[in-house]
Amino acid sequence: MFLAGTIIFGGGPVVIPLLREYIVSEGWVSQRDFLIGLALIQAFPGPNFNIAVFLGSLTAKNVGLNPALGAMLAWVGIFGPGMVLVHGTMGVWGAVRGRRWVRAVLRGVNAGAVGLIYTVVYRIWEVGLLDERAQQGRSLGDDPWWLVVAATNYVFGRWYRVSPPVTIISGALMGLVRYQIVSKM
Repeated sequence: MFLAGTIIFGGGPVVIPLLREYIVSEGWVSQRDFLIGLALIQAFPGPNFNIAVFLGSLTAKNVGLNPALGAMLAWVGIFGPGMVLVHGTMGVWGAVRGRRWVRAVLRGVNAGAVGLIYTVVYRIWEVGLLDERAQQGRSLGDDPWWLVVAATNYVFGRWYRVSPPVTIISGALMGLVRYQIVSKM
């Protein structure tokens, strides 16, 4: 968590693939639990960094430690470096932030962060469909229903300017409709 908290630039969406790599690929948390935690974190207000607290508690529980201790250590690990960095560099930042080369570097770093966000969206799309048969997740593209949900919400959000909360609720309702249809089969 400390390493992820140290190298992150671009906020929560950027930290998701790093935490997935550090936690899931090491086998401390399953892909399924990671995606469930991500869904829970997305449902609540606040930074996506909060997934670190969930992962810390789950990892601690899985290795036989106190989950509350794991959550606290993960919180310190993910938020601590940024807090130290911000407080330690405020004086220097005030002196250099208007310089041309600093703005150019920040534009490049922001472009990289956007690329990481697209990577997150793609990876979630590739493993976002969880069911009893596919514990590791399947691509949402395997089920035409989710293509319709994604396309519908994109069109209404982008072209008709429907607000993001409405499109999120719409996606949730379409998911419930699908669940009702599939559960009756």
